[in-house]
Amino acid sequence: MKTPDEFFIPDHKIRLCLRLISYASVHYILVFFMSLIFFSSCNQTDHEKLNVAINVVEERPDSAYILLKDIEYEKLDNNRDKSDYILTHALANIYMGRSLITDTLLYDAISYYNTSGDTLSASQAIIAQAYHLRSIEKIPSAYDMMDSVYNLPTTSIVGRRNINKILLDFSFKDKDFDRSLYLIDRYLDITDSESERFEFEMKKITPLNSMGRSKEAIALCDSLFALPSAPEIGSTDWLFLRMNYAASLGESRATAHEAVNIMEDVIKRFGQVPNKHLLELYIPMVNLQLNAGNLDEAERYVDRIANLDIDNSDYDVVAGAYLDFLKIVLNFEKTGALSSSQLSNVAHNLRKVSNNLEIKKQERDDALESAYDLSRQKYELTISHQRLWLILSIIILFAVITISLVTYASHKRRQRLIDAEEKIETLEQLVKSAQNIASDDKQGLLKKHLLQHLGIIKTFAESPTSQNQEALRKISSVGSPDSNGDSLIKWDDFYPIIDELYDNFHKNLISEYPDLFSEREINILCLIQAGFSTKEIGVLVEQTSNSIYVSKTAIRKKLGVGAKEDILVYLTSKFDMSEMA
Repeated sequence: MKTPDEFFIPDHKIRLCLRLISYASVHYILVFFMSLIFFSSCNQTDHEKLNVAINVVEERPDSAYILLKDIEYEKLDNNRDKSDYILTHALANIYMGRSLITDTLLYDAISYYNTSGDTLSASQAIIAQAYHLRSIEKIPSAYDMMDSVYNLPTTSIVGRRNINKILLDFSFKDKDFDRSLYLIDRYLDITDSESERFEFEMKKITPLNSMGRSKEAIALCDSLFALPSAPEIGSTDWLFLRMNYAASLGESRATAHEAVNIMEDVIKRFGQVPNKHLLELYIPMVNLQLNAGNLDEAERYVDRIANLDIDNSDYDVVAGAYLDFLKIVLNFEKTGALSSSQLSNVAHNLRKVSNNLEIKKQERDDALESAYDLSRQKYELTISHQRLWLILSIIILFAVITISLVTYASHKRRQRLIDAEEKIETLEQLVKSAQNIASDDKQGLLKKHLLQHLGIIKTFAESPTSQNQEALRKISSVGSPDSNGDSLIKWDDFYPIIDELYDNFHKNLISEYPDLFSEREINILCLIQAGFSTKEIGVLVEQTSNSIYVSKTAIRKKLGVGAKEDILVYLTSKFDMSEMA
C-alpha cells in the first residue's frame, strides 16, 4: 500500500506545471484585456468614430470614408464635430481622387474654424473649398481662394510650398501656362533646395514651348546643363532634361534634325522598358521626324507604335488623339491631300471618348458609393458576429482563469508542505548525527558531517525565504560566539570543507591565481565546485541571479574561457598540470 507521500507529483514536474499554468494565465489575461479593448471599440460613439476618421484620413482615406458613412451628421451635438466631419469628408474625397461636387458645406466649416481661431483647420478647409469650386467649374474663384491662404501671415513656408504645388498642378491641367510660369517663379523665391530649384526650373520648359517661346526654352536647357549641380550624364533626370531639350529644338525645322538625334540617343539609353513607356517616347519621335522632314522615319515609328499593341484611346486619350493628328499630317505630307472625313472622325471620336469618360467617371463614383455602403453593412454584420463570439470567449476565459488560479494555489500549497517536511527531516538527521559522534573513525565521520553541513545549506538555499536565510545565519554562527551573523556562510570554516571534499580546490585556486579574483568571485567558484545552482549561489551570497551571471562572465574573461567551456574542467586541468610540474 502506498504512503501518502508516494501520491505526490515529483518536484520538477510540479515546477513545470506551475510554469505552464503561469504562462497560460498571463496569455489569457492579455487576451482578456485585448478583448475588452476591442469590445469597447465596437461601441464607439459618433464622436469617437469621427476622431478615428480624422486620424486615418491621410493614410487610409477609404477607411475614413466608411467610418464617416456610419455617422449621422445631423445628430452630431456640437459645431466642432460637425465642422470636423465636413472637412474630413472633403479630405477623404481629395485623397481618393473623387469629385468634391457634393461637399457643399465647406463654407460652414471655414466660418467655424475662423471664429474659433483654428487657423490650421481653416486653411485645410479653404483648400478643400478650392477643389469644390473647381468641381463646379468656378476655376478663377478656386485660384483666388488658394491665394488667400497662401498670403495669410500665419501660413508657414512649408504650407506655402504645398499650396504653390497644388496651384501649379491646377494650372497645368487648365493649360494656363502664364500662371504656371508665375507659380514656378514664386516657388523658386521660397525654396533654398538646389534639387527643388533644378526641378522647378525644368518645369518651365513645357509652358515655354506651349506658348511658342521655344528659344527661351532652349536657352533654359543650355543653362541647366551648364550648372555645377546638373544631373549626371545617363541619369534619369539627365534623360528627362534631354527629352525636354529635344522637344524645344523640335519646334523649329532648322534644329529638328538635332532634336531627332537627341531623342534617338535617349531611346537607346532607356534600353528595355515597358511598352507604355516606349509609347511615350515614340509619339514625340513621330512629331520630330515630321518636323525634320524625315517622312519615312516618321512612318517607321508609327508602325512601331502599332506593333506595341496598345489601345491609345484606353491608355491615354490625349496621346491617342495627338497620334491620330500626327498620322493625318504624315498622310498630308506624303500625298498632299488633307482628308476632312478623317479629321471629322477624329473629332467625333474625341467627343465620344470624352462623353464615355464622363459616364465612366459617374459610374465609377456610383459604384464606389455602392461598394462603401456594402462595406459598411458587412462591417456592421461582422461586428455583430464578433460581439457574440466575444461574449462566449469572455465566459470561457473567466472559467479558464478560475481553474488556473485554483490549480496554482493547490500546487503551491502542496509544494510548501513538501518543502517544510524535507527541511524538518534534514534538521532532525543533523541533530541525530551531532548527538552520536563516534571516535573510532574520525576521518569518515568528519566527511559525513561536512556533507551534511553542505546539504543543510543547499536545502535552505533552494527556498530563499527570509526565515530560511535567518536559519542559515544561525547555522553559520554555530561554534563562533563572536560572529555577528551578517553572512549566511562563515567562509573561514567553509573553505576547509571545500578543500577536504574537493582535493584542495580553494587552496589550489588561491595558489594558482593569487591576485586574479576578488573575494566574492572566490566565494562563487567554491560554491560552483560544491554543486550549487546559480539561484542557490545568489541566495547564499545575497545577490540576484543576474549579478551571479555577470560575475561568472567576469570570471570567464579573466580565465580566457569561452562561453561554452566548463570553468571547473578548465581549473581542474590547470591544478593537475601544476601538481605534475
